[in-house]
Amino acid sequence: MPVAEKVFLDYTQEELDRAYDQAAWVPNIDDMRALTQSLSAEVREQLVHVERRYGITADETLEILPAAREGAPVVLFIHGGRWLAQPHNAFVHFAGTIVGAGAHYVAARFASLPPTPGRIRMPLLIDQLRRAVFWLQRHAPEFGGDPAQIHLIGHSSGAHLASVLLTTRWIEYDLPTDPIRTGILISGMYDLRPVLLSARSRYVELSAAEEDEYSAIRHVDRITCPVLVAHGTDESPEFQRQARDFAAALERTGRPVRLLTVPGCNHFEINASLGDRTSPMAQAALAHMGLG
Repeated sequence: MPVAEKVFLDYTQEELDRAYDQAAWVPNIDDMRALTQSLSAEVREQLVHVERRYGITADETLEILPAAREGAPVVLFIHGGRWLAQPHNAFVHFAGTIVGAGAHYVAARFASLPPTPGRIRMPLLIDQLRRAVFWLQRHAPEFGGDPAQIHLIGHSSGAHLASVLLTTRWIEYDLPTDPIRTGILISGMYDLRPVLLSARSRYVELSAAEEDEYSAIRHVDRITCPVLVAHGTDESPEFQRQARDFAAALERTGRPVRLLTVPGCNHFEINASLGDRTSPMAQAALAHMGLG
């Protein structure tokens, strides 16, 4: 019987496809999605929330849940979901944790990739999110935010997008200094090579130059702020490797980084746990951003 060919590290094609399929590693995936949806609904009932447009398309909006005081830090969250559409709108599930700690919570809305290659491509998503950061730099004072204190959190594919923002040369966008004070990357992908070798290549279509530019692990020298890289112990071993390798690359270049491994959490549980201010993930996130 022929031995299956290895396509990346020690993975066969079937194993690599499974490594990037969260359903294979999260037996409670439906329950966790329902939890973040219900938490988001509760937050919207309990807290003031407004929507602001940062661009001209329907996708380019920010949902802002303001803190009580003026001049408070701003926490921008970039949601995950395989870069695909997320119709359930569960993007504010941990806003209470952030607002309760004295910061403004901002959830970014942006375009999604189609399930098959099409006119919407990853460069558009990244360009939109850069413009969202630019908008916050200019307009945060309008809702009481401090434009000098923008913190970034991303989960899953949102952590990938956040990592690209952290490697952005902001001077090319007419910002004289890096606008992001800290970065928190949860369960993300920082090297796109294995992603593009997996089944996700059916809809993630990038040139060689784009793959390189959007693989943050290859550009850690551009990152200027402290970074918290987190993953759960019950995640896919490949997602755990991505986190470890990225944190190690940051450490090798002298960047301030902390690798957080959260026991007993899968890919969705670690994200949902941000809604519990006493959880290890929430406590680490607040401490990293200097929030009380």
